[in-house]
Amino acid sequence: MATCSSAAASASSGPGYTYVRHYINGQVTRYGYTENENGAEVTAEARLKSFIRHGIGAEQVKWVALNADGQNMDAQAQAFPPYDLSLDPKDPDGLALPDTQNAGELQGPIDDLLTVYVGLSDRTGIDNLHQPGQSYVDPTLLPGNFSSATAPVGQDLVQLTTTLTHLTARQATFTSSYQPPAAGGLTLTAPFMSSPVCGSTPNNFELVQTEGTEFVALWGCESFTVTTVVDRGSGRIVSAQMTNPLQLDGAVCQDEALTECTDIPATTLNRTVQLTRN
Repeated sequence: MATCSSAAASASSGPGYTYVRHYINGQVTRYGYTENENGAEVTAEARLKSFIRHGIGAEQVKWVALNADGQNMDAQAQAFPPYDLSLDPKDPDGLALPDTQNAGELQGPIDDLLTVYVGLSDRTGIDNLHQPGQSYVDPTLLPGNFSSATAPVGQDLVQLTTTLTHLTARQATFTSSYQPPAAGGLTLTAPFMSSPVCGSTPNNFELVQTEGTEFVALWGCESFTVTTVVDRGSGRIVSAQMTNPLQLDGAVCQDEALTECTDIPATTLNRTVQLTRN
């Protein structure tokens, strides 16, 4: 849910709390981003400016800083075109992923910021959560597409459960749990990817990356849990923490169709992400 206004709304109180995002024209919010994946660190900073257009509130996202494993990549971040995000239910494309074919190291920050926003959207059933402990399971599976110039295939499929976990006078905390669908549903590129990597749970993740003249394919199970703290009055994000474990099998292939492949050792990835309002 979202509303548009020229001044901050007062904090909700009592048993009738419902998450609402209030947009204030021209308001600027900066977020610091830190990702750690098996010891490799990426940091970034985004500048979000609220606007109201035709009665619909949104934010323009502009990435202004990026550092990957100690390498300053601010120029790459600043060259990425600004794009809009909106939690206003009147905007049907408010949470559309921008074109990330040339995002490079900014791909992760863009995807993760969107994931945090999806967890607060009206499609998650967040309007039904009024008391701590209440949950809603989204019956619609959520597909993800993170293909890029160096990854011809990047996809996952999850089911989202949103829980209102904590309320204070000024803040609300939500937990968004994205899990592999019990019945599967992700169409994988090659038949050899169909055998479940995690027990009997159908695989819900696939990534094919180019390395020189070869293609490295990874597939298996992915889940992620996001804990998001928001201002009760404005609905703005205060902070978000994500844990994102992946268990993957892999192969090195000589062709993009993945017909000539050699198995590589299975791998476990553990990603953590921190988003903090500066």
